[in-house]
Amino acid sequence: MVHFVTYFCTVKEINKTDFKIQLKVMNIRRLILCAILAPFITSINAQPNKEEATLMQSIYGMQKKELIARHIKIEIDKADLFWQMYDEYEIARKQIAAKRFENIKLYAGKYDKLTGTEADLLIKTSLGVNYEFVRLWEITYKKISKSVSSVTAAQFIQAEMFFENIVRQELSLDIPLIGEFDMSK
Repeated sequence: MVHFVTYFCTVKEINKTDFKIQLKVMNIRRLILCAILAPFITSINAQPNKEEATLMQSIYGMQKKELIARHIKIEIDKADLFWQMYDEYEIARKQIAAKRFENIKLYAGKYDKLTGTEADLLIKTSLGVNYEFVRLWEITYKKISKSVSSVTAAQFIQAEMFFENIVRQELSLDIPLIGEFDMSK
């Protein structure tokens, strides 16, 4: 395989191609993360800031729903039904995401003086949130599979898992591990 690639491309071209692919992947990840978090971030504030949401959407060009629409091919006669189920899913997903956000806020507030009981509660809540996401995916898959098609349901759940993994990865990078920063020193 290496000889085949070397024959058709110079090393310089491969590196440019790899860089372009990596850049596209990074841009897609940022786009998806912003599309996912934009409605959530604006709903965190007591009064949502429509200007910020509009700015974010103009920068990245589409919302999560548009990303889903581009990814999933839905039969015209079942599109309304799918999007109704999507909206129901989003309501439930945002409720679960709010629980995660509250748990993160609790962790941030207790980070420097975390007791064993509080650590236990935080982890149990985090595991519960993860379980709720998986359960929501199972329920939604069954609904969409039964009403629209199994392929459409699989595409949707696959996309949602992808989005959730990006969110988890970003949160993991931004939130310190327990004891990572010893505040007493």
